[in-house]
Amino acid sequence: MENPDYQQDLTATIQELSIAYEELSLLYKVSGIFSSLSIDDICSRMIDEAIDTIGVRTAAILFHDEKNDHLFTKTSKGAWDIDRTFPRDQAVIWKSIESKKPSAFCRVADSQYRGYIPGIKSIMVCPILGKAKTIGAIVVADKEDDQEFFSHDSKLLMAITSQAGLAIENAFLYAELEALLVGAIKSLVKALEATSYWTAGHTERVTEYAISIGRILDLDGDTLEKLKICSLLHDIGKIATPREILNKSEELSESEWIEMKKHPGVGAEILGEMKQFKDVILGIKYHHEHWDGRKSIFGLKNEQIPLLARILSVADTFDALTSDRPYRPKRSREEAAKEIERCSGSQFDPEIVKAFLGWADLSTRQH
Repeated sequence: MENPDYQQDLTATIQELSIAYEELSLLYKVSGIFSSLSIDDICSRMIDEAIDTIGVRTAAILFHDEKNDHLFTKTSKGAWDIDRTFPRDQAVIWKSIESKKPSAFCRVADSQYRGYIPGIKSIMVCPILGKAKTIGAIVVADKEDDQEFFSHDSKLLMAITSQAGLAIENAFLYAELEALLVGAIKSLVKALEATSYWTAGHTERVTEYAISIGRILDLDGDTLEKLKICSLLHDIGKIATPREILNKSEELSESEWIEMKKHPGVGAEILGEMKQFKDVILGIKYHHEHWDGRKSIFGLKNEQIPLLARILSVADTFDALTSDRPYRPKRSREEAAKEIERCSGSQFDPEIVKAFLGWADLSTRQH
């Protein structure tokens, strides 16, 4: 005859092991997800993981604005007012942040917090902690099955935030370093462009066009950042091009064009020691390759040419066509767009051209 106490203990142990396994699996999963994403991407993935794992209708990421000392919504899904801010007070969200522990209220409408978050019946809050400070909080609300929030749910939410908090803190530090780097790059580029009247402002315009194309292509935040740096540095190799060629008031001779075409390779060599910039360097090196390979400097064609280089090629050509040169007047934006469309499949990747034309059309309509 079975011992009922033994059976009950066994069932409880199995449940505990199942919960522990779920927590460990989630920790392992999110540690890999968050490690290399931008802040926006991390927050988006946190929202998705919380909704899928805990089974809620609504989730929001709140960041602490230290200057104004309030919480603002970074991103959300479900019944959440994206414009709502939360000044410091004794309400449930700030209580969780100040205690650095999860909090849950399963009957908000019947509590002292009635009306605090309109349309929400139950909430659970978990602070997002970095090593140095509290970044903010994640709020989940209203489980799909209308059940209460249990301790198991708070453990799962903590598993998500514990990894995400460190990743967000690292991303903030990376963004600060990147801002310093981009500032230094812009200063270097302006110094380079100052040596030639014909290239003034070229780099900033190419960067604007390239990022616009990248957004039409729905590139992720990390790739857009690489595209930005690639665009800013794409002509750095011209530092080795003779000034008389850069400033020549007539069309270049064949030998001078050969000299000019060296600048992508020279730029890649200049940046060659920056191993973390591998994608950026390849984008710079190959941004004058032709899609069909017929006039490529390095002999690449089609998908052999890196994506950043293919985008940069279109953006660079568009600015060149719409800018005055000593040997020809600039073309209108419409004429330049038609020329790029004509070269789709030969000089340019057709998919990039399609995205470019989508942006050009949108840009024209907005202006």
